[in-house]
Amino acid sequence: MSEPQGTAAAAKRSLSHFAAGRLLSALVGVATLLLLVRSLSREEYGLYIALFAAFEIIQLAASPGAYAIAFRYLPELRVAGAGRSLLSLVSLVSAYRFITLAIVSGVIALKAEWLAHLLGMPQHLSTVRLFSLVLVFEGMARFIDVEFESLLQQGLAQISVLARNGLKLVALLWVGGVGAREVPIDQWVGLEALTSGLGLVVSALLLARHLLQRATEVPLSNGAGAMGRQLRFAIPTYFSQVLYLAAGADMVKLLVSRLMGVSVTAAFGFAAALSSTIQKYLPSFLLIGWVRPLFISARSQGKPNDYLVDLSGTVIKLNMLMLAPIASVLIVVGETVVSLLSGGRMVDSLPYLLLFLLLLVFQSVRAVVSLLGMTLEVGSGSLVATVFSLIGIACGVALYPSFGVWSLCLGLLLSEGVWSAVMIVLLRKRDLHFRFPIAGILKFLASVLLASVAGWLLRTYLHQPGVFIDIVIGTVVALLCIAACAVLKPFAQVERELMNRLLPRRLFIW
Repeated sequence: MSEPQGTAAAAKRSLSHFAAGRLLSALVGVATLLLLVRSLSREEYGLYIALFAAFEIIQLAASPGAYAIAFRYLPELRVAGAGRSLLSLVSLVSAYRFITLAIVSGVIALKAEWLAHLLGMPQHLSTVRLFSLVLVFEGMARFIDVEFESLLQQGLAQISVLARNGLKLVALLWVGGVGAREVPIDQWVGLEALTSGLGLVVSALLLARHLLQRATEVPLSNGAGAMGRQLRFAIPTYFSQVLYLAAGADMVKLLVSRLMGVSVTAAFGFAAALSSTIQKYLPSFLLIGWVRPLFISARSQGKPNDYLVDLSGTVIKLNMLMLAPIASVLIVVGETVVSLLSGGRMVDSLPYLLLFLLLLVFQSVRAVVSLLGMTLEVGSGSLVATVFSLIGIACGVALYPSFGVWSLCLGLLLSEGVWSAVMIVLLRKRDLHFRFPIAGILKFLASVLLASVAGWLLRTYLHQPGVFIDIVIGTVVALLCIAACAVLKPFAQVERELMNRLLPRRLFIW
């Protein structure tokens, strides 16, 4: 009989793959973002932002319940050692995902003219039709990435992501001449469809190979249970996910595009893209994908609710550890940073970027609270919390005539806060009492304040404005923030021990 992998050993191996793969992913992702903003005109970059804001909403809405099942039940089957059941469930949900994406893609291709007018790009019908291919290929490849993460196969997930995004970077370097030539949006979206399709083939082959290797396992328990249990959780979770996207940052991008034009959308979208890069590629938010199966495994193994709460607090503080030095640098030399990253095109995006950084803190809390709800299978609770969170975006739209785009931004913060508050109350009814790591968060804020003040004093003392000087000051500020965190020690001793057990050496000192 083939025994399932031990969760601790699999987690440690998954973390090492995560660290190595995501370092490369970070380099590829940032390079693609910086080249793209230089390769598209400001107007077409704004159109691209609007188009892919629509992509984020449509690709999730296209497959009701698929993500919820992959998030919640694949880790449970992995722990149970149910290789055949894994093969069956992954095959079923993957086929369902592909069919639904293909149907929606066909509708978009048929209604391309209407959608182009809706997005404010009537002259780009061919772009919208090519977008329908991106929807199928990229949407399916992303779903396979989620399946890998749920199975604690970060190594395969990183290969999958790198293959796809690496091809995109090579294509962009080829057609854009390292930012020297302007690339028409139609040509770029066509290349993105091609590279996503090739990446999907790689991902599908890796997934099939892994599942066939595990198909000989004999389950130690009944695993994730009947389809009825899965649907009771997946259906309300799906509606909450769609409502969240429909009232989140991607919807705000579409609103900004319609209300304020593509020029403002470009600045707003560039800030959102930088924020998304932080969320996707820095270890802080990437740990969410790594931790999700650990939460499910801990629940399946009978760990108490307090253990899950402590684990969620640790994840929030890990997020803060990564965000704190970034915030310090942007506060002191943000204009120089944004100018360098955008090639001088999007300097006006700095205020939006600072707000998105604050939004990442709110989203960090939401992410771990959502993980707790998913672990306890509180699907209907997630839907209730999402309905209440619509208050935020409604307030943003209502105040738009008076405060413009800033009302929409503040509406995003309010939506995130309301969602987390409602979900925390609902979790209490399941005897799970979430606790904010307030002491640790205050120590991070103190570190940001100390580093920022030191940076401003250093900048004032030098009296030598310039890009090189600002880079030096930014580096000093980031190091000061990290050092201040090391002195204040926002992590408890037990949390430091946990992290050091997962690392090859005892390097975690915060």
